[in-house]
Parts: sequence; structure tokens; C-alpha cells
Amino acid sequence: MIIKLLQHWQIVVDGLQIFLCLLILIYLMRHHRRKMKPDALSANRQSGPDFNFQVFTEAIDQQVELAFTNILQVAANERRNLDKVMQFQKLKYVEPDSKEGLPPAPVPHGADPPKRVTETASQSNRQARIQQLAIRGLSAKQISDELKTPLGEIELVMSLQK
Repeated sequence: MIIKLLQHWQIVVDGLQIFLCLLILIYLMRHHRRKMKPDALSANRQSGPDFNFQVFTEAIDQQVELAFTNILQVAANERRNLDKVMQFQKLKYVEPDSKEGLPPAPVPHGADPPKRVTETASQSNRQARIQQLAIRGLSAKQISDELKTPLGEIELVMSLQK
């Protein structure tokens, strides 16, 4: 009986030793993780932001350089195109006091550009003709066919009459 009791105690002692070994392993693993985290963080604090900042500034410098290079290439292409166009145009000398050769004066914002007299006259004739045909009772489609004018233009003129 004592032998059996000793065997049971031996099992209990072995179990207790295994349990203590597991506790020691868990403690060492946690302690090792805690010890490694501050080292990694301190290393990151010392060189991390500086390195990240350097990489960031280098990337921005490359992007800016690329943008300026593209702008310079576009400007050079436009200059070449302008030079090609200017080769074919003959430049003539114009006296500074004369208005010959000057572009037309700019139209103020919101103002209608000046129309040519011939265009205005033909448009008013066309509008008068549309009005006459509409008074006769012709439909917009019939007027369009007769005058060979787009249907939308006929409808616009007829709506403006009303």
C-alpha cells in the first residue's frame, strides 16, 4: 500500500514539475515579447521617422521633377508647332498708328458679337418667309420641306413668334 501511495505521489510530483516547467516557459515567452517590443519601437523611433521622411521627400521630389519635365516637353512641342506655323505666314510691316492688320476689338462679356449685314438680312428674310407660311396654316414639317431648312430652326422661329 505504501508502494502504491509512493507511486501516486511520484505521478503528482511529475505532474507538478511539468506544470512548473510550462509556467516557466510561458513566463520566458512573455518576458521575451515584452523585451523585444521596446527594442523594436526604440529602433523605429530612432531611425523610422527620419527614414520615412527621407523616402517621402524623395518621392515628392521625383513627382515634382517629372511634372516639370512634362511641362517643359509640352512647351517645347508647342513652340515647335508655332514655329512651323509662323514659317508659312508672311509677316508684313504695319505702321503703329494705322488700324490695318490689328485683330478686331474684343467683345465685352455678355454682349453679342457683331453680325455681318448679309447674314442678318438673309436671316430676317428667312424668318419672314417662315412667318408667312405659318400664317397660311402650314405645319413646321411642311415649312421645313419647302424651305429646305432644319425642322428645329423652323420650330424655334415659330415659337419666338408666339
